[in-house]
Amino acid sequence: MATSLVKDHGNNLISANLLTEFKSKVRKSLEKTLPPKSHDESWRKFPLNQFNLSEFNSDFASGELTDIRSNLDSTNWNEGNITKVTSLLDDLLSQSEGNYFALLGLFHAKEYYYFEVDEKETDILDWQFVSEETLSVSSVFLVRIKKNTSAKIKESYKTISKTENLHLLTSVSFYVLEESSELKLQISEDYDSDLYHFRSVFSSQERDSKLELSTVPLGGFRGKTFYYPRLSGTGSDAQILGLTALNKREFNDVEILVTHLADHTNSKLIYKTIVADKSHHIFTGNLHIPPNLKKVSAHQESHNLSMNKKARAEAIPKLEVFSEDVSCTHGATVGDIDEEQLFYLLSRGLNLNEARHLLVSAFYNEMIGKIAFSEEDEKNLSHLFQEKILAGGVD
Repeated sequence: MATSLVKDHGNNLISANLLTEFKSKVRKSLEKTLPPKSHDESWRKFPLNQFNLSEFNSDFASGELTDIRSNLDSTNWNEGNITKVTSLLDDLLSQSEGNYFALLGLFHAKEYYYFEVDEKETDILDWQFVSEETLSVSSVFLVRIKKNTSAKIKESYKTISKTENLHLLTSVSFYVLEESSELKLQISEDYDSDLYHFRSVFSSQERDSKLELSTVPLGGFRGKTFYYPRLSGTGSDAQILGLTALNKREFNDVEILVTHLADHTNSKLIYKTIVADKSHHIFTGNLHIPPNLKKVSAHQESHNLSMNKKARAEAIPKLEVFSEDVSCTHGATVGDIDEEQLFYLLSRGLNLNEARHLLVSAFYNEMIGKIAFSEEDEKNLSHLFQEKILAGGVD
């Protein structure tokens, strides 16, 4: 069962004043930050020469008329909560420094969404962002999981092209997990074929918290997504799972930076990609472990399946490990359908299309089984990927 997160009970005057001050800080930071260039490490493979931001600026909000939509009612907007939200925003701004599109999204978003989970939730909390904008739109989604609580959240994005002209989405999400909290988070993206999309997803974990983040991005014209999971508290644990499929001329660049900042922390990152036609996917898995940490475990792997000779998939692991008492492993595969497995299925009486479909579905269904929240969710995701794969060409 899913419960909508979109409620609006907040004190508008308080939240408007809070955001006016915050956006003033964002403006100053944005003015000091240059748009990315092709020689920047994180952007060297993104086709920036084909992207002109000025074409989308006219449809942005002013950066001033913003409010917080929240599940907190007016009685909860006391001094203590205002201080917590202010601290959260300042932390988000600090982590966004140097990230031009994150700052752009924070400044131009017409509404911020802020939610607190303060008791164990049995329902799936469902937040949906749907845009039919013709040029550009921004969103900011902020969540705090309170101490000793747990939740399941679906964060969904869907865009619809009205004119078939190129348009732009910039979005920022920030999840704060307090001590001993647990969050299962599923992020799904269903973008139209005319969209440039730039996303930044931040998370910060306190002591003994547990995060299971799964992401299913589909569609779009050109996209770049950053994930910044930060394990700040002793005993915190993060698992990040990703699954995507690209076809036609879609381009998607995903970069994940896992940062361990405390002892006895664990992270696991698994990402799977299927590319067809002339699509291009890039996955960069960054790991940072500073000096003097103890009992840290980190694992990452990326598996990429190519359906066509002209389709491209790249996997780039980057490990910065400055402590000795750690266990770090990584692996990556990029390849076509396994010929031996294909031959075996053909020898068992399947035709070529049936054999290919069986092998490809096994590749993505194994991950869907880990991502899905329910059997119904699993069936829907499997059907979605089946349609996406069938729409792409196969050599």
